[in-house]
Amino acid sequence: GRSVSQHKNVSDDTARKIDEVVRTILDKAYARTTQILTENIDKLHAMAEALMTYETIDVPQIDAIMEGREPPPPAGWTKTDKGEAMPLPPIGGPAAQT
Repeated sequence: GRSVSQHKNVSDDTARKIDEVVRTILDKAYARTTQILTENIDKLHAMAEALMTYETIDVPQIDAIMEGREPPPPAGWTKTDKGEAMPLPPIGGPAAQT
């Protein structure tokens, strides 16, 4: 076989051992990721809801979600008469081109 990061030939046995180690690392990482997401599913859903509402979330919102609080609107957002959040309009027009 050939090494991915270098252009040296490696034996099939060595390539197989490398593949096994990589597979073990990936399997452990996948299991840990699944565990973290399962344990924090409520926070995952809160972040998804905030993203659906605001399109982006910032650090204060993430901190609030991770602390189990309702995320505040991001800086620069206002509410419409219907109570829907929306970004503030930009100040001034586009920059003049030279």
